[in-house]
Amino acid sequence: MEPVRFWAAVEFTAQNGSAAALLSQAAAQGLHPYGVTARPGGFCAHCAAWQYRRFAALARKLRVRLRVHKRQGLYFCIRPLLRRAGLWAGLALFVPLLLWAQQYVWTVDTSPLTTGQAARAAAVLRANDLQPGSAVTEAKLTAGEYALLQSGEFSWASLNFAKGRLEVRAAAAVPKPAIAAGTLHGLRARCAGVVTKTNLISGTMLVVPGQAVEAGQGLIGTARQERDGALIFAPAAGTVRAQLEWSDAQSVPLEETVLQPTGRYTVRYRLSAAGQNWTLPSVQPPEQALERTRHLQPELLGLPLPCSVEETTFYEQQPQLLRRTEAQALALARLHSLQTLYTAFPDAVLIARKEDTSCTDTTLEYTVVYTLEADICTQNDPGS
Repeated sequence: MEPVRFWAAVEFTAQNGSAAALLSQAAAQGLHPYGVTARPGGFCAHCAAWQYRRFAALARKLRVRLRVHKRQGLYFCIRPLLRRAGLWAGLALFVPLLLWAQQYVWTVDTSPLTTGQAARAAAVLRANDLQPGSAVTEAKLTAGEYALLQSGEFSWASLNFAKGRLEVRAAAAVPKPAIAAGTLHGLRARCAGVVTKTNLISGTMLVVPGQAVEAGQGLIGTARQERDGALIFAPAAGTVRAQLEWSDAQSVPLEETVLQPTGRYTVRYRLSAAGQNWTLPSVQPPEQALERTRHLQPELLGLPLPCSVEETTFYEQQPQLLRRTEAQALALARLHSLQTLYTAFPDAVLIARKEDTSCTDTTLEYTVVYTLEADICTQNDPGS
């Protein structure tokens, strides 16, 4: 009788009248109560819920009073829910809505990537309309994978989408070996100098340490001649470090109008959901403002929602007159010159510096000649 108790069973007592006759007639009609225990003036028993009405009809004929003490089983647990039409109507709407929503991105999983890689991958995917709230198609996934590879951050990338979850799997790009990054057009000197050190990876070294070279002179060639006179071609790869002089000039005003933040700001929100974008009403941002944008994904009770919010903060700026002392202007000129130098020669090692400054009422003029050592190889002619 355990299955009956699991589904729907009733525990009842029978008092007064012919309780014993009730059991006899119930058995004759195929009703089989279980767990029958005698009590003063009657008995206590269990039966299947669908048989209780027949028990009650027999009891009335025999003037036996029945009283239900407990209802057991799954049926009595769900019966209150069956009477709630609103619940079933909501469920009928929720299930199709849930299936429809699975075509949109609910969450983006970038767990295998580092924090920096995940941020860069998210930016690339947003540019290809793959973010929480976006509809997903095979064409978008293919375009997203291609964009990740074209970004130069990853050597391979895979996007998998299922049930609202976009999984991003990628491997960081591996730098090309120097020989693979070589050129078949040879390497030339980008400026004049005296060679101090050479490092040949592929091709033919055309200069030696101590040799003076001119701008545009060949440094590493792509062919060498064997003993039998045959020419063997190979990509030109390597470095040629030389000592050289490099000059720069900077002009720094002593008074300058610059934009300074006032401390006031406005925020604009843009909601993306169901493949659509909505800009929420906000105060008109100032004309000269510094913008900062970040992307958020709303949550409900700790669960991410299939939408994204672009929050753009506009920091108000106003022009102000900035006055510099001669020392401040000189420090700024030196900084700008060094920035220009290391942009041109990232691996430069400074040896000496010769400066010349002149100052008027409004401007500081600064010229400098650096003596430095750096790699002077370039694939292009200096004038191109």
